[in-house]
Amino acid sequence: MARRTDYLADVSKTDLMRVVVALATEVFELRDRQRALEAVLRADGADLSALDAAVEPAAFDPDRRAERDGFVARVFAALRQPVDRHADGAG
Repeated sequence: MARRTDYLADVSKTDLMRVVVALATEVFELRDRQRALEAVLRADGADLSALDAAVEPAAFDPDRRAERDGFVARVFAALRQPVDRHADGAG
């Protein structure tokens, strides 16, 4: 049986949880803002059915690609700034 590579072997649980919290925060903020925007648009009589239409992936739009890359960088910033595992005396 082939052995799987552990890409997160050097990542602490604390660092991983910081990523999860950062991602959860981003997702909540986006959902909350989208909900508010859609409510405003509906109140103004906008037809939002076009939002469910197929959209080209961000990879084909330079502005959306830059926004996507910034989002990913913010979420995974915790892994670039690892917690000092030896600061608490554990080793």
